[in-house]
Amino acid sequence: MRFILIVSAAALLVPSLSVGQGAPLPDWPLTPGLRVRVLSAVLGDRPQTGSVVAATSDTLVFLPVKQSASTALSTPNIARIEVARGTHTNKLKGALLGLFAGAAAGAIYGSASYTPPKCDATTWCLDIFGRQGSTVAGGVLGSLLGILTGTIVGSRESDTWVPVAVPAR
Repeated sequence: MRFILIVSAAALLVPSLSVGQGAPLPDWPLTPGLRVRVLSAVLGDRPQTGSVVAATSDTLVFLPVKQSASTALSTPNIARIEVARGTHTNKLKGALLGLFAGAAAGAIYGSASYTPPKCDATTWCLDIFGRQGSTVAGGVLGSLLGILTGTIVGSRESDTWVPVAVPAR
């Protein structure tokens, strides 16, 4: 019994130890050409994506996407800055979300669409599982469809953003 507790505790600790061992944060000043996402009151109330034109110890020259003019931002005006470090997909998250949503919708549909068979003495009639069987079948079919749909939707690649420490203001 004690061995099982020790193995279980070790299995729970291993993922928590590796959380802090992610990719190192990029250093300031940023390299020109990096793809960044900047949140600054100068650029508006939403983060803007673009590239670094130049960076010094107290200024970032930023070129927003689909614009021809760059903007110089002093470090006190930068609320947050992140650098793109590759891409990732959300297949697992989409599949799990599709599983639960599809199972719930399928079970509801299976239960709501059930009608008891009208059997008479001259016909052969089979209704072994009733409404519960229809609900389970709807849930299983809905979950399979949800997993497929969620995996397809989650396979779209999105950027992985890594925060950068802005120099002291």
